[in-house]
Amino acid sequence: MTGSDTDDADAASAAAEDGRDGIAAELEEVVARAAGELATVSDARLASTPDEPASTRVSSILVAVGGGPHTGATVDLARRIADRTDAWIELFHVVPATGDSTTSPSTDDRSTDDPTPRSTDDRSDDAPSTGEATDPGVATPPGVSTGGAVEGPATDVGAESPDTTPLREEGDRLLDAAGDRIAGFDRVDRWIVEGETPAAGIVEQSAYYDAVVVGSPTAGTVGRFVFGSTTDTVVEEATVPVVVVEAEGSTALLDDD
Repeated sequence: MTGSDTDDADAASAAAEDGRDGIAAELEEVVARAAGELATVSDARLASTPDEPASTRVSSILVAVGGGPHTGATVDLARRIADRTDAWIELFHVVPATGDSTTSPSTDDRSTDDPTPRSTDDRSDDAPSTGEATDPGVATPPGVSTGGAVEGPATDVGAESPDTTPLREEGDRLLDAAGDRIAGFDRVDRWIVEGETPAAGIVEQSAYYDAVVVGSPTAGTVGRFVFGSTTDTVVEEATVPVVVVEAEGSTALLDDD
């Protein structure tokens, strides 16, 4: 290796280190402040940061919305992070796949002009917002069509399946409640994806955001789609920084959770 090559390698290593330290430092500071200000949050921590983050700043946040007791606090903290960083929020829910099928659109369609992934730097600062962002400002994950239908391996579920319809309806109710919780915040979008497990869905889509915010691990009732080992898996496998939130008491989004 020549001296020039060595210098280039050292520069690349330093840049990666700066990027990791930059986004980690930003998140740690913001999370610590936000957690101290929110009565609904008992604890919040930056649980993981990849060695070479794709971004050096927080421009988009994937918020895992489920039926667990920490979800309300998770949404509260994500909004506070977004307020401080000018980031977009994606309220994200996963319903389990059953195996056969066709595409399954969310009732709250993602509307984009170009279905291909794009950088968060392409975001328009004056994109219109009505609670359903017409341009969510985040990379569109593979399999998401311009009409909001989710396609591909992560979404192979029959839209008319009697087994998944109740779960999709519950997912929409959860997303409605999450949206109501941050009413007035205009950099937000929401969608449902169908996958083998909640963790798999979150991990797969994490690469298209700058950070993930997820609730602390909880025990779930058999047959219910709630967080259990999901958080641990996301922390271990997500490709972006992960913030884990523990609620002060229960902050479940639905009264029957």
